[in-house]
Amino acid sequence: MGPKDLNKKNFILWYSLYASQKELEIARSSNREALHRLLKEYAEEVDRVDSTKRLYERIVQPQSLSTQGFDGVLRIDCFSGNEKNI
Repeated sequence: MGPKDLNKKNFILWYSLYASQKELEIARSSNREALHRLLKEYAEEVDRVDSTKRLYERIVQPQSLSTQGFDGVLRIDCFSGNEKNI
């Protein structure tokens, strides 16, 4: 992985996952042209990460940080030599 690929990965992860709203506002005000250029260049990758993030947020409940699902119980009765209907 070359330096350009590493910079690309770092920007996409920072912008999509780690940057707070305050950091994004600062970047928009102080580095508007560079931010616009990078977003235009990496738009497809940023969209992909954003879609994955939205899907993750829909699956994981923010209140309890537990995944949605169901409880299942498997009951196995073992009797030597005897078959029993459940």
